[in-house]
Amino acid sequence: MVDWSNFTQEEIERRHLAAVGALQALDREEFSRWYQEQCDHLYWTRGQCCAGCDHWRSDMGNTGRCAAAGIVSGADVLRSTGVTWSSYIPPPGLPYSQATFHCGKFRDEFDWSSLDREYLSRIGALRRRQLKPKLQTPAT
Repeated sequence: MVDWSNFTQEEIERRHLAAVGALQALDREEFSRWYQEQCDHLYWTRGQCCAGCDHWRSDMGNTGRCAAAGIVSGADVLRSTGVTWSSYIPPPGLPYSQATFHCGKFRDEFDWSSLDREYLSRIGALRRRQLKPKLQTPAT
């Protein structure tokens, strides 16, 4: 058997696992950027909705938790997902909402002009190469 390095098998395996972990982190970052772009596009084409709200904490998949609603009982957390009965009641937490939902606590204080023009164009935030006014109500 030919030795190609002076590293032990344990060190080779450690480095392999580190490389796999680094690649997985890059994949997650790439997906997170893509998903954020989808939410931003939804907001700029639909108007005020959870996808564009500063209070919304997305869990991906177009659902997230609303920080403006405050902590609710575990049963209410379940109800916010559409579950009306379960033998398991989770601990109290923030209720869930869909990305397209709109409520009276909507807030968007993000400085959209800080983003590059190419991104703003892709998400539909530009009109005649200028940042268009934000829609105040959801489009129907």
